[in-house]
Formats: sequence, C-alpha cells, structure tokens
Amino acid sequence: MIQAEESQPDDSNDNIRTDKTDIPEDSSDDSDKSSDAGSNNGGANPRASALSHQEEDDEEDKAEERVRKPGFTGSVKYFFLEFMDQFHTLRHIAGRFVNNMDMQLFIVFLIAVNGLMMGIGTFDFVKENEKATNIFETTDLIFLIIFTVELGLQFLYHGWRLFLDGWLIFDFLIITISWSFSEVQIIRSFRIFRALRLITRIKVMKNLILALFSVIPRMFAIGLLLFLVSYIFAVMFTQLFKDLYEEGHTSYNYFSRLDDTFLTLFQIMTLDNWSEIAREVMKVYAWAWLPFIAFVIITGFVVVNLIIAVICDAVSALEDEERAKLYGTGDDESSINDESQHPALQEDVREQLDVLETYIDELTNMQEQTLRTLQILTRQMEDHKDAVGIKDTADTNQTPG
Repeated sequence: MIQAEESQPDDSNDNIRTDKTDIPEDSSDDSDKSSDAGSNNGGANPRASALSHQEEDDEEDKAEERVRKPGFTGSVKYFFLEFMDQFHTLRHIAGRFVNNMDMQLFIVFLIAVNGLMMGIGTFDFVKENEKATNIFETTDLIFLIIFTVELGLQFLYHGWRLFLDGWLIFDFLIITISWSFSEVQIIRSFRIFRALRLITRIKVMKNLILALFSVIPRMFAIGLLLFLVSYIFAVMFTQLFKDLYEEGHTSYNYFSRLDDTFLTLFQIMTLDNWSEIAREVMKVYAWAWLPFIAFVIITGFVVVNLIIAVICDAVSALEDEERAKLYGTGDDESSINDESQHPALQEDVREQLDVLETYIDELTNMQEQTLRTLQILTRQMEDHKDAVGIKDTADTNQTPG
C-alpha cells in the first residue's frame, strides 16, 4: 500500500510535467493563430507581397522572351534581325568612311600619282632598268588594290544601287578591266584610263561632263544637220571634181569617190589647209571658189559654232542652278523642268537623301539604346525598391512589442 501510494505521486508529477510542456505548445499555436488573424485583419504580409511581385516580374520576362523567341523559327528570326542590325551599322560606317571628304581627296591624290607614274614609266631609263620596272609594277599593283578596296566599300554601302550610279559604274568597269587584262600586254597600256576617275572625284569636271550629257539631244540634232550638209556637198563635189586626179590636176585623190570626198570635206571644215585644195581645183574651174566658201561658211562658221554655243549654254545653265541652290532663288516650275534635263541636280538630291538616311539610322539606333537603358534602370529601381521593402519588413518584425 505504501509502495502504491508512493507510485501515485510519481505519476502525478509526470502528468504535471507533461502539462507544463504542453502549455508552451498551446501558447505557440495561439500566437500563430493570433499572427494569422493579425495578418488577415491587417492586410497582406509585405514579404509575401514582395515575393509575389518578383514572381510576376519573372513571369512577364519569360512571357516576353517567349513572344520574342517563339520556338526555332522565332530564334532564327531573332538572330536574323540582330545580324541585319549589325550589317546596317557596318554599312553606314563604311559609307561614312569612304565618302568622307578627306578620304575622297586622298583617293584623288592616289589617282593623280598613279597617272604620273604611268607616264614616267614610258621613259627609257625606267623601261631599260629591270629593278625600276619591278618597282613601278609593284606600285601600280598596290594602287589597284587600294582602288579595289575603295570600290568594295562603296558596294558595301550602296549595295545593288551602285549600278544605278553612272560614275560608280565607270569606276567598276575601269577596275574590273584592270584586273581582267592585267597579263595582256596590249590591254595593259589602257591602264592610263584609270586617270579618268579624276572626273568622278572633282566636282567641276563632273558638272562639265553632266552638262555635256544634258545637251546630247540638241547635239544629236546638230550632228544630224552637219551630216546632211556634208552629204549634199560630198555628192556635189564628187560629181563635179571626180576626174581631176586622174587628169593630173590635183596632187592627191580628193574627190574620186564618195568616202574620199567626205574625208576632204572634213579637212576643209576644220580649216586645215583648205585654201591649197581650193586653188588646185580653181586652176581647172575658176568658179570652184564658190562651193568651197559656201561649205566653209555653213560648216566651219555656223554649225561648229552652234555646237560650242549649245555647250556654253549648258554650262551657263548649270552655273545658274548652282547659284539658285546657293541663294535659294529660282522658279519652282523651272527647277522641276531642269531636274529632268540636268543629271547634276538629281545626283545632288541622291547624295542628300543618302546623308539623311544615315542620320535617320543613327537616330534610330540612339533611340533604341536609350530605350534599353531606361528599361534596365526601371528594373533596377524596382529591384531596389523591393529590397528596401523586405529590409523594412524584417526590421519591423525584429522590433519588440
């Protein structure tokens, strides 16, 4: 009995201990419930809201990435767009480099030096010296490589539009012929035609050539008139003076056939010793001075001077256009009509459009870079704000009470 009684207090003590250990667990449960209740009553937990906000940002980024790269096709398209962007950037860098004024002046200098060296290479002290000849040949090859690189940069910048520019087509033909027939001795003598590339680089000479091209229709009409007058006089002179050489009255066969008469009339038109020919004929026919003087007046004084007048008028019109563009004067309707007649204005407009296109591409790239920078800064600010909110929440939870 005594032992039984002694065992009961031990059990009661154990029960007391278990009760004491159970009390904190109940209190912790109550505190969790109270915190849950407080969270339900006081609003959402800041840490949980920050985490959810970050998860939403991650999902948006993944969604944007899925939209930007929808599978294999999207990735190919993405890399293709990136490649085209880099290619356009490289193309405009090449255009700014090769069309720079200093670069163009350097090319003009090289063309002039190359032409002078070709002329010096014809002297005997170069042709008879094998070492000097090899130096000149190597230097010429270096010049050709430089001109080829310059044309390659032009092709990179213009693309297929290079073949829409007559001056660039001329450069392309000259350089292509130089490479194609570099081993043919006869064709190599035509390398001096590279000096004609100075026309494509010096604006005054270029404008003069453009002025000549602009009056080609009128020049064609004048040439047709000159041919008609020459043909009439050639037939007449052949019929009148055909037998003078066979009879021994002239020193040369001037008028026996139509082709010989044409050559003689061309000599008379240029006023090259025409009086001697006329005097030989006048020894037989005293009235022969009349057709000779008539032909000289019509061709040498009228038609040839008419050609010169047309060329001068074209150059004067070109100067008026330059002055009008400089001072902003001139009639709009006349400028529209002149644009179709003078290719110089069209070329200036094309150059200005190329410059504007370059500026627009640069501004577009700057805008894209600015937009990317703003997006990065916005994301960094949001991340910083979330980090500050989490830190404040942690500090609030650590404070007593």
